[in-house]
Amino acid sequence: MTTSDELTFQQKGLFQQGYQHYSPGELRQLEWGLRFTPGVCSAITAVALYLQEPIALFVVAFLGMYAFFFPAGHPMDLIYNHGVRHLFGAVALPENPLPRRMACLAAGVMNSAAAILFLVGLPIAAIAVGAALLVLQVIVITTHFCTLSYVYEYLLRALGFWDVPIEISQARQLMAEGAVIVDVRSQTEYAAEMMPNSVNMPLENLDDSVEEFRKIKSLLVCQSGSRSHIALEKLRKHGVEDAYNFGPISRLADLQAST
Repeated sequence: MTTSDELTFQQKGLFQQGYQHYSPGELRQLEWGLRFTPGVCSAITAVALYLQEPIALFVVAFLGMYAFFFPAGHPMDLIYNHGVRHLFGAVALPENPLPRRMACLAAGVMNSAAAILFLVGLPIAAIAVGAALLVLQVIVITTHFCTLSYVYEYLLRALGFWDVPIEISQARQLMAEGAVIVDVRSQTEYAAEMMPNSVNMPLENLDDSVEEFRKIKSLLVCQSGSRSHIALEKLRKHGVEDAYNFGPISRLADLQAST
């Protein structure tokens, strides 16, 4: 059964784009607003390709590159935050995390490439590059799945820099030191599938439980590992050091078998 606290496919896309310390509820509030900037930029690109206008492509390319260097400075984000969102009573967009900024930079490079190809007399090649970019942007707009963010995560995982759940052996040592298994799923999920020797602190209410986390070592678990990752990021922002992402509850069987 799906609950309101589980991450949807679109929220997982935002998670991958770098919004990793936002709860499912906070991601729900951002879902539509985060479509505004790529939607407007895609529209500009589409019109520029149709008119074969390189100057417009350079302009939208500049917007993407500018956003890479200034996380809170994308002009379209500012237009949304100071104007558009008030029409709908929506929350303001936060700073763009690095994976999303890298996608903006890549879009800027592709728009620049299309503009240069128009200038050197290769319109078919320019349209091909621009069309490929539009396909990627449409996917982002409709699903929040970002191909570049996916590649970025894959490379970090391959290089060993991605924050992955701790090993069973490390968790076993922490348990020996008195660590507590903290299930960050909703109360409904926890009641339906209660894990032995665990406590429930739902992710949505985690900010209210920070002081409790300061007093313990904790192993964070959830259904798939996404919410436990978000919980860890939130706790780190609050300066909590003795919290660890154990990942999905399915791993607990291995932990319990080894203790």
